[in-house]
Amino acid sequence: MRSLRAALVRIRSLVGKTRTDQDLTDEIEMHLQMHIDDNLRAGMTPEEARRQAIIALGGIDQTKEQYRDRRGIPILETLMQDFHYAARTMRKNPAFSAAAVMTLGLAIGANTAIFSFADALAFRPPDVPRPGEIVRIFSGTKDVPFGRVSYPDYLDFRSRNTTLSGLVAYDTEGVAMSRTRDETAALLGTLVVSGNYFSALGVEPTLGRGFRDDDDRVGATAVVVISHSLWERVFRSDPAVIGQQIIVAKRDFTVIGVAPAGFASTELLEIQPDLYVPIGMVNAVASTFPASLRENRSERWLVTLGRLKSGTTASAASAEMTTLARSLEQTYPDTNRQRTAVALPEVAAREKINQGNQQLGGLLLAIVGLVLLIACANVANLMLSHAAGRTKEIAVRLALGASRGRLIRQLLTESVLLASSGGVCGLLLAYGSARYLSIVGESIMSNMDMRLGLEFRLDERVLLFTLVTSLATSVVFGLAPALRSTRVDLVSALKTSAKSGSRRHRWLTTRGALIGSQVALSVVVLAVAGLSIRHFIDIRRADPGFQTDHVLLLSLDPGAAGYDAGGTRQFYDRILTQTKATAGVKAVGLAQSIPLSGINTGRTTSIIVDGYDMPRDQESLSIRSNVVDGGYWSAMRIPIMRGRAFDERDTTTSPRVVLVNETMARRYWPTRDAVGGTVRLESRSGLQLQVVGIAKDGKYLDIAEQQQPAIFMPFSQQNGQSWMTMVVLGTEDAASLAAPIRSELKLLDASIPAFNIRTLDSVYEARTIVPQRLISQIMVSVGLLGLVLATVGLYGVVAYLTTLRTREIGIRMALGADRRNVLLMVLRQAAGMVGAGLAVGLVLAFFLTPAFASAFNFVPRDATILAEVSLVLIAAALTASLIPARRAAMVSPTVALRDE
Repeated sequence: MRSLRAALVRIRSLVGKTRTDQDLTDEIEMHLQMHIDDNLRAGMTPEEARRQAIIALGGIDQTKEQYRDRRGIPILETLMQDFHYAARTMRKNPAFSAAAVMTLGLAIGANTAIFSFADALAFRPPDVPRPGEIVRIFSGTKDVPFGRVSYPDYLDFRSRNTTLSGLVAYDTEGVAMSRTRDETAALLGTLVVSGNYFSALGVEPTLGRGFRDDDDRVGATAVVVISHSLWERVFRSDPAVIGQQIIVAKRDFTVIGVAPAGFASTELLEIQPDLYVPIGMVNAVASTFPASLRENRSERWLVTLGRLKSGTTASAASAEMTTLARSLEQTYPDTNRQRTAVALPEVAAREKINQGNQQLGGLLLAIVGLVLLIACANVANLMLSHAAGRTKEIAVRLALGASRGRLIRQLLTESVLLASSGGVCGLLLAYGSARYLSIVGESIMSNMDMRLGLEFRLDERVLLFTLVTSLATSVVFGLAPALRSTRVDLVSALKTSAKSGSRRHRWLTTRGALIGSQVALSVVVLAVAGLSIRHFIDIRRADPGFQTDHVLLLSLDPGAAGYDAGGTRQFYDRILTQTKATAGVKAVGLAQSIPLSGINTGRTTSIIVDGYDMPRDQESLSIRSNVVDGGYWSAMRIPIMRGRAFDERDTTTSPRVVLVNETMARRYWPTRDAVGGTVRLESRSGLQLQVVGIAKDGKYLDIAEQQQPAIFMPFSQQNGQSWMTMVVLGTEDAASLAAPIRSELKLLDASIPAFNIRTLDSVYEARTIVPQRLISQIMVSVGLLGLVLATVGLYGVVAYLTTLRTREIGIRMALGADRRNVLLMVLRQAAGMVGAGLAVGLVLAFFLTPAFASAFNFVPRDATILAEVSLVLIAAALTASLIPARRAAMVSPTVALRDE
């Protein structure tokens, strides 16, 4: 009891004679007994329960010496006591704890789910040991700074560098594979890799071995490593697969290894390989490549990855690559003039070659981060309300000798426990969200047989993100209430009751600012959600420029089965003839790229338009391009607006021709007829093409894109064009045409793979509608979550402030105020907080929404959307405020005047 008597002396010096010694002793004993009872229920002995209660209440100063002597590690033990006390506090306040945990769980779960999405989209490091050591080597010029590397340059970089422990090269191809020659071949994603690919990346095959340098020689035995997925799917996980012969591009290959599970390509959103073959076999598996590909320095076709030596940085490797590039420029001026080289960490390198994915992932994280801030403000308000009821407890603990820092640590421990519990709930939500995203991702990629590197998973990086987010969140919402609640005036706190008029408005400014910030952030989130809804509606109504019904798509690649250019043309002539004769077929055509399908979209060609004045600093135009045949226009039902389509007159020996779309014709032949005009191909020494027709405009890469100029070249005049998609227009159900066409194909040559057999309807839905629907769903879900959190937060604050003003309301009603006056008084108080937040939010939305709009192709600003968002927030705020306002207006003046 010595610590109690010392505290009594301190309290008496603060509060004077206004209360009796017995009153103060009873007060302190009450708080002590409350903690002792909790400790006894936890299984402590009576002596230990009392000692721990004194420590928990702040009497650590009086007991710390003997505590240190007895325990030896006071900090660790007191931290455990803080957590035990925080857990008991949560149990004693289940409503408060449940509200805080659910609020944080929703926000943290949303952030974790979006992080897993962004991680799969752009930020996940390569699935190799020590991925931080991997760098990508680019060879580039001033115009194209981040290009690929030729094979001779790769060999020089590999042999002459001193900063890398290994340098690998690879290229992605589609190759036909079957287990026997009688079996119909399937097109599989294939990596053509350097002999040191597996060893330099530190990847050990599950079975067999990886490649050796002697496997990479021209003329070496044809060997292949298969993926773990292919081993399971096709070979039923048979360990005897090592040494078996399989047919790859009509050649016998020996299986020497099985790659480990989970390992595929080091790139995201790229075709994931099922086969790995040495670069020495590139002409065997990709017959359309020139025979001199490996010797030609001007053919830059390889992705190159290096592993940094221990203690070496990416900047040092980049400096060395730049030096080596200068040396190659001097040695080989014809092919390497003005070429440089850089090395970038692999994840950073993706930003250079695919900025859209990283921008999309970053902006999604930013928008869901705003919801986390809303949740933090909401929980901070809850913490302030909770702390207001503990003012007497905190004052007693300070009187007993606890330092302010000790109490802040205790309150932050409670915040950490709340955030950790919310993080656990958030992981459950994130798991369900990741499963949903995986299903949607599979739907998006369902129009392609070859797998893409898009996998949503809750791995250790996502778990670490959740942990860091939870801890950071606990500091964000817990620090301000902890600092505020421990700034106690002991005199007034010990003299007065919990509802003292001197404290009832203490946190009004802080709480009002928190509500205002929630409303402001909600405006931004809801504005983005509104723009996404408007964008999705516009997409549903958009005209793609072609008709999608009754069309079957079927991709073919004779080159993957070893056909040369002449054999490829003959094969397509035969399959087109037989398909036209199939019952139920109205029209059939060929296309290198199917608009909006993700199949070879995004191709461009550098041209010069004769008679068009180029800008001074520009030598050519990069125009979206496609290779099609004459039947393509009828099968896709794209009208030719003027001139003619391709026909039998367009052969390899006839004058070269081209079609353009309406936008191309208007832009580059503004004062004359485009039909009869000419363009020249920059990549083929100025080969001249004559425009023979103008096709109707359409959408090619994205349904939301502005009208783009485009050119179309005839398949009959191309050499080396192997991968084409057959477009079949049927009279009835297009899907029913797949079986007879595949039968005809098998009779022609079973080794030629037919793949991506889908109806155009399903492809359009999967690649155009589903992704936009997913983005819209994410944005709307995030927006609604932010709105709910802000509304609940406003309700809590208004209800709490109304409770504090109960006595004031009683006085006003006793002096003649009616219920309408009380109702308006409470609503005005809420309107002040909401109005300020709404004004700030509209300004933020005006400046921030264009950043989100650029990533998602939204309209950057829409006054109608902002007006609708304002009305939604005002309605939500009115609803949240009306309930406590009506409750206050119904209070009896007699009851209100008795309130203390």
